[in-house]
Amino acid sequence: MIIRNVILDWSGTLVDDLLPVVKTTNHVLESCGLAPMSLPQFRAEFCLPIRKFYERRVPHVPQAKLEEIFLTEYPKHHAAITVLPHTREFLRFCQERRMGVYIASTVDAHTYQTQMARFGIEPFITKPYLGIVDKTSTIHHILDENHLDRDETMFVGDMEHDIEAGQAGGIHTCAVLTGYNPLEKLRAMGPDLICQDLGELQQFLAEQEVVRG
Repeated sequence: MIIRNVILDWSGTLVDDLLPVVKTTNHVLESCGLAPMSLPQFRAEFCLPIRKFYERRVPHVPQAKLEEIFLTEYPKHHAAITVLPHTREFLRFCQERRMGVYIASTVDAHTYQTQMARFGIEPFITKPYLGIVDKTSTIHHILDENHLDRDETMFVGDMEHDIEAGQAGGIHTCAVLTGYNPLEKLRAMGPDLICQDLGELQQFLAEQEVVRG
């Protein structure tokens, strides 16, 4: 396996925002008259595209209204968001090897830019793709616009939808266990790799270099 480009999810892959998102999602649900979700329940049931998650619970509320409630509450929890362990080391690893590093995320541009300013990792990113509604559709645009060789590109993410998107694009996939979906849900998607975190993925890619060398 020769990987020269990585397409990375943001939340749960590079950034730890799970608890802030759970708290904000519960605020949205409670605003609609529903009971809050526990962390295990959230991880078991949360899915992308986000409309699928809410349509099962509040189909009568417009998506735009739900987004408005979410984005009003979410900034209150920004201080609790951090980069995940191994994020900076992995990005440096990619930079040293001149790998293309792309972000494919549902996160809105303002939230992304705010977090980037805090974490200072923007120099490592080749190009971000933000506010994505459905990654299985956008993946083809990312690959084609950047002329990425599918055999040399890997999608790395913490959710079923990330693996689904990578498979839809015909590229390698790696599930990391640092975010939203638990192991059993990710394993069922059949990714090429399952890694505990980006540190383990970095080790795998480094070992592939030794084998090739």
